[in-house]
Amino acid sequence: MSVHQIFDSVNIMALVAANASLKDVDHVTRGRRLNSEVRKSVCTELEKQGYQYIPSHANFMMIDLRREVRPVIGALRARGVEVGRVFSALPNFMRVTIGTSSQMKEFVTAFREVMA
Repeated sequence: MSVHQIFDSVNIMALVAANASLKDVDHVTRGRRLNSEVRKSVCTELEKQGYQYIPSHANFMMIDLRREVRPVIGALRARGVEVGRVFSALPNFMRVTIGTSSQMKEFVTAFREVMA
């Protein structure tokens, strides 16, 4: 089996699994609700710290750091927290994917430390 065949079969299996999960209405509804709850909690914490973000209903958010993003990404990575890449069009905004409640609590703690 070639490398391309392996990747093609992984992609096909991922698509089949994703399609099946989308047919599970309860799963989709629960996932949306949990994502929304966690995002709202993170937004509340960011607002308490005086940070703004671009409103979103997606599985990620863009936070205005009011400074260059790259050093913050590095400092978070040093604390074991991975966030998105630098977006040249938004050099002061950091992309953060919404994770589980515990993952986002870790993010908020690390973010608070890094931005202090």
